[in-house]
Amino acid sequence: MPEGNISYDKVPTGINILVVEDEIVIARDIESKLKKIGYKVPAIAASGEEAIKLAGEVQPTLILMDIMLEGKMDGVEAAGQIDKLYGIPIIYLTAHSDLDTLTRAKITEPFGYILKPFSQRDLLVTIGMALYKHRMEAKQKIVNTVLRVFLEPVDINAKLEKTLRLLVSIPRLFLQTKGTIYLVDDNQPGMLVARAAIGSPVCQTVPFGQCLCGHAASDDTIVFADRIDKRHELHQDGMPHGHYCAPIKANNRVVGVINTYVMEGYKRDASDEVVLRTVGDIIANYLLASGTVK
Repeated sequence: MPEGNISYDKVPTGINILVVEDEIVIARDIESKLKKIGYKVPAIAASGEEAIKLAGEVQPTLILMDIMLEGKMDGVEAAGQIDKLYGIPIIYLTAHSDLDTLTRAKITEPFGYILKPFSQRDLLVTIGMALYKHRMEAKQKIVNTVLRVFLEPVDINAKLEKTLRLLVSIPRLFLQTKGTIYLVDDNQPGMLVARAAIGSPVCQTVPFGQCLCGHAASDDTIVFADRIDKRHELHQDGMPHGHYCAPIKANNRVVGVINTYVMEGYKRDASDEVVLRTVGDIIANYLLASGTVK
């Protein structure tokens, strides 16, 4: 398909890409290609040292890093430091294929390579694959970390808050650090009560069958919304957003709900739901083992 006919309708919004390239003409060409696709370029770095500094300042979604940079620090060394400091996914740009350089680059575990010269299609495909891989890896790490959280000697509310903060850190999924974990009220079986919350305002109680969280509980299913709709009966926030509301089940009954916010227009993803169900199972197993629910 010709470059001009490429459809970028499915390119996610809000992707910020830091370009690290010491040849300004090439850097501007890369910037132009990225913007045509729909990505944002908050900055361009011309050296490894500048790349590390800007990575911390702008916190890009992804970095395109030229392997061969002028100066004391090449792209491979800069990438290694950025990974240790910030964990930002990096794609290498290279016109070189010598074994020593590629061996050093491989050790830093990049999320892809693009060989110069390249097209918009090359950028689109490689960046898309890198973002997907990064997100899948982040989800698995979060599940593993949640497992460790529930072994810590802290109370249930602290465990739930830590779990919520881990969930909302998944790259490119959640709108902001905002969400709630509800548990069923011991004295009112049909009422959800907020036990951990990030951000405000928060619905402190939600009846089964009301709003998205209530329907997730009463219908025993994950409820998804890609925007504010008529199901948002208890809506308190004018900012555009959507939701995943996932039931927490123990002994074949709903004992809580995980409520997270997603970007407006976000496409439902089965892998997101796997993570939410897995985390819900971890919470449920703890509640059963601790005697919190029976």
